[in-house]
Amino acid sequence: MEITDEGEEDAYEEEKKEVKMKTITQQVWEWETINEIKAIWTRSKEELNDEDYNNFYKTITKDPENPLTYTHFRAEGEIDFKSILYIPASAPFDLFENYYGKSSALKLYVRRVLITEEFEDLMPRYLNFVKGVVDSDDLPLNVSREQLQQLKMLKVMSKKLIRKAIEMVRKLAEEEDDEADEDDNDDDYEETDEFDEEENEDEEGDDEDDDEEDEADEGNKKYELFWTHFGKNIKLGVIEDSSNRAKLAKLLR
Repeated sequence: MEITDEGEEDAYEEEKKEVKMKTITQQVWEWETINEIKAIWTRSKEELNDEDYNNFYKTITKDPENPLTYTHFRAEGEIDFKSILYIPASAPFDLFENYYGKSSALKLYVRRVLITEEFEDLMPRYLNFVKGVVDSDDLPLNVSREQLQQLKMLKVMSKKLIRKAIEMVRKLAEEEDDEADEDDNDDDYEETDEFDEEENEDEEGDDEDDDEEDEADEGNKKYELFWTHFGKNIKLGVIEDSSNRAKLAKLLR
């Protein structure tokens, strides 16, 4: 382009500068996941395996060990809720330091929204070792501020959770008793001459039997391990929980 006038040339240069300095602003959103805990309690038990439950336990408790046992259930009736409860493999060092200050470290969710990290009205003090999550669609999101208005509903939830927690312990004890009965039957069988003849015939079979006995011993130790760490809790439950005293008394060793 041929510029003949000096004024026109200045105007052309200004226009070129405006074109170069023009910027386009774009708004970009970056999302960061804050809550990385997956709500596995909403899934069916058939879809999950032991590894899923163990990983979830380690996520919510920061415990490097796998739990001793767990239960996953859905309660229906006056109030519907889902829950996963765990019994740790070992007791924390401060289990009884604040015994009368708090009861349990259950995480309470309402429609998968975390309400509180430690909800004390769902478990009695002697079950303060039980960990897990509780999720209900029937409770209001501000349940922590409206406990008095929802007292009846919370009592129903608490009763079902206590029953499930005691049932977990009872199953551990029953496994121990069943395996003890099997050991007694094996001892009686070993006294016969027929067993002695079979023992001499096949040494390789004995090696396999030894492996099975090792597995049985490992199962036997589960309740023994539980009693070592949480036996005092069961004794306190017999004293404090009159409604479940008969069930708890059967767990004493």
